[in-house]
Amino acid sequence: MTPHTITFPPNHKVVALALDDRMVYGFIVLAHSLVRTAAHPVALLVGFFSGRLSTRNQQIMKDHLQWLGIEHEIRELTPNELFSERRHLTITTFSKFVLSDQYPGAHLWLDLDTVALAGWDSIYERIESAPKKIALVVAEKLASEHTRFDGFNAGVLGWTKHARKEWTAELANLPEKRFSSEQYLFNTLYADNVSRVDVSYNFLSSWHEQLAPGASPRIIHYSGPIKPWHLARRHRKIWRSINRSWEFWFQAEDALRADII
Repeated sequence: MTPHTITFPPNHKVVALALDDRMVYGFIVLAHSLVRTAAHPVALLVGFFSGRLSTRNQQIMKDHLQWLGIEHEIRELTPNELFSERRHLTITTFSKFVLSDQYPGAHLWLDLDTVALAGWDSIYERIESAPKKIALVVAEKLASEHTRFDGFNAGVLGWTKHARKEWTAELANLPEKRFSSEQYLFNTLYADNVSRVDVSYNFLSSWHEQLAPGASPRIIHYSGPIKPWHLARRHRKIWRSINRSWEFWFQAEDALRADII
């Protein structure tokens, strides 16, 4: 069955996300941070693969989004048999391909392990004005000893209004051993069709433990197996001393709790 057409109010900035049952709390904090720091109205397109998100958690998400007053659509997706899992990388990360096919309009994809700070939605200026050759807007990455692959990180992707590339045949041809299937695939398909923005739009926390003086990240991406919601809050000061960027997620969580109370 072909999914129905996705429509949002024309003045809203669309953000696509995907999750499973292990990511619901992270989703709630992220959604709140997006709305709280946005300069424009936001709409969320949320996907999940069949059997990976309980009915109860779907209702929790709907209640939260209605409380925030966010335009949204939550839709069930069918995974491709070629989607694979490796270490902490689940098939959920492939949702960015499925959702981008179903929603051809300009939008921003965010991995769930991100948090939004002031200025994050200024990336739409580049997404919406991209010339025809540009299919994706991606962030530069800092040179770092922690960087384990060439190309761009696929955790923050600005999809333009221009045509998507067919990806299933290329996925079937990928080498068996690779760092990240979907990331390798994005760099294989779109390497010559990207426009790059400042690293602050995809600040990879696990690669850059210490923020440079005066740095102002717009989107922090907590890549790697350890996520901020895994960390016990009673040890908050210790976590901050290890990696100061985690404090931004705790602050976003604080803001959520303050609004609820």
